[in-house]
Parts: sequence; structure tokens; C-alpha cells
Amino acid sequence: MKNFNAAISGELSKEVLHMFFMLELQTSVPQYYTDSDIDVFDSSHNRFISRGFSFGEIKGSTTLAVETMDIEIDDTDQVLSSVLLNEDVRNKVAILYFGVITRDLVAGIEWATGIEWGKEGAPVDIMWDAEHYQSRVETQEIIRGFIGGWELFDDTKAKVTITNELILWNKRSLRTAQSSCPWIFKGGTDNPECGYSGLETQCDQSWENCKDLGNDENFGGNRFLPALMEKKIWWGSKSAN
Repeated sequence: MKNFNAAISGELSKEVLHMFFMLELQTSVPQYYTDSDIDVFDSSHNRFISRGFSFGEIKGSTTLAVETMDIEIDDTDQVLSSVLLNEDVRNKVAILYFGVITRDLVAGIEWATGIEWGKEGAPVDIMWDAEHYQSRVETQEIIRGFIGGWELFDDTKAKVTITNELILWNKRSLRTAQSSCPWIFKGGTDNPECGYSGLETQCDQSWENCKDLGNDENFGGNRFLPALMEKKIWWGSKSAN
């Protein structure tokens, strides 16, 4: 669950607020879009262009290792379509932000005519209105992932599929847990894990055999695994009858 910072939480508690989403696609020419009705600048002077977009179904696996989300973006000027068609955007970083515009009354401040967001001499994420209200953009990253795919519709819409970065944690173990020792007996310099250098020429890979050979410190198996496999496990302070 995502926790918002104090500034955004304060705005969400108001009866009237201006909230929006911002999408950043880190393609060769980065693309910045927002579903706000006005363009929005972030603190790095990146201008997020006002575009209509909607969210599709969020899909996940039972392991929570992979989640995907579809975002449909209005693209009547086909700027985004051109980027999607002319480069391989798969696995490029995609970031979704949630944002609000705060509006606080500040005493003793005179309104400077012509000062707008993004203009030279003005803070990029602050503007003033004639009533001495200060408006500030507050944003927070909520999803970071990769572009997993895309699709174009009727030259007016582009759908981008964002895959959660947790896909990188979907790893497979190189070893399977087992009760017997997996090391090659007397493996020598190529397979030194066993470490036995005595006179015996064979081993059945069991804990008992390894102990008899005085090599139990190098035993690589899980000798208690068979007992755990048959053990009944219950929750709570008392066992079930």
C-alpha cells in the first residue's frame, strides 16, 4: 500500500482539490503526459503535456512477482505513435506519478503580472494569482516499471502496458533443498565443496556416512528435512486435538 506524503495527504482531506496523474516514459526522446486539464511542470523543469488518458485492468500473478497495467493515451497528433513505431521501447522505464495542486493564501505577497509556470525568473512549480494565493504542484511516484508492450488504435489512441519492476525478483533457485549431500565425493580442485581427502573411495551422500568419515562439517544436505516433511504444523498456542 502506498503512503502519501503530508502535503498530498492534506490536500486529499479537503472537500475541493485538483488531483491528476503524470506519466513519464523514458524513451530516447522522453515523453511526459498528464491527465490534468493544464500542462504541469515538475521540479526538474520537465513539462507534462495535458492529454486525456485512462487506466485499464491491473493484472497480477499469484506470486505477486509480475503486475501489469494498461494506460490508453489520446494521441491525435501522433507524437507518441511516432516514438513507438520508430524505436524499440520495450523494457524502457515508465513511471506513474500522482499529483495535486495546492492553493494556500500567503499574506504580504504582491502578484507579479505575467509570472507563469515554467517561465524564466519564476519557480517552475509555483505560481501566484491575483488574490495572493500560492499554487504549488506536489507529486509522488506511485508506480515504477518497464514498458512491456504497446498498441495503436485508429490513429487517435495509444495503449502502453507497464510491467512492474518486481518482475526482476522472479528468480529460480540454482539448488533444490534435499536431505542428501549434493557435493561430488572427493571432487578435487574442480569441485572442492566435499573436501574429503581420506582413503575411502565411495559415499552414499548421507549424513550418517559423512559423519562416519569425519567430514560432517562439509555436509551440504538438509539432514532434518525428512522429519520436517512429515511434521504436523498448527497455528496458535495450543495444538489441535
